[in-house]
Amino acid sequence: MTVATAIRGHRSRTRLAVLLGGLILSLVAPNASAQRRSEPRTAYGASDFAKIKWLVGSWAGAADGEKTLYQRFEQLDDSTYQITYFRDAGFGEPSGSGRLYLSVGRVYHTFGSNRWVATRVGDQGLYLVPQTAARSNFAWTYLSPDHWTFTMRTGVGGHEQVTVYDMTRVKR
Repeated sequence: MTVATAIRGHRSRTRLAVLLGGLILSLVAPNASAQRRSEPRTAYGASDFAKIKWLVGSWAGAADGEKTLYQRFEQLDDSTYQITYFRDAGFGEPSGSGRLYLSVGRVYHTFGSNRWVATRVGDQGLYLVPQTAARSNFAWTYLSPDHWTFTMRTGVGGHEQVTVYDMTRVKR
């Protein structure tokens, strides 16, 4: 084998290694960065989760140009809330359900195959970012025992849409 043949073979192997490395990084890196983006920086405990107990109850939410939301939060135990969504103001026709729960230092919200993780939990509310299948960020912000806001941010790349629901306690 001549020196020229060996150099050409080395260059081909080097190019192949670079291409394969780039392919592997393109497959792994987006998932790794998405995972880091969705994980909160602090672990939460039962005392943090108790700060959002104001969510318990039945709520009607109004936003400009949107259908009214009807939802009920029920506390199942010290680490789980059941959320039921309704089609009607009488809370008689359920349209779906989800959960808000504390697990291994994280606060999660699920609805169907969608899952969000809280990056902030406190007396004034919580902020959730997508973790699995979900595509929107949202915040539940405490205003008073009978009033809070649900702010949902959807879209990417400069086309973000922000919808703010004014949530009012429904006395039952």
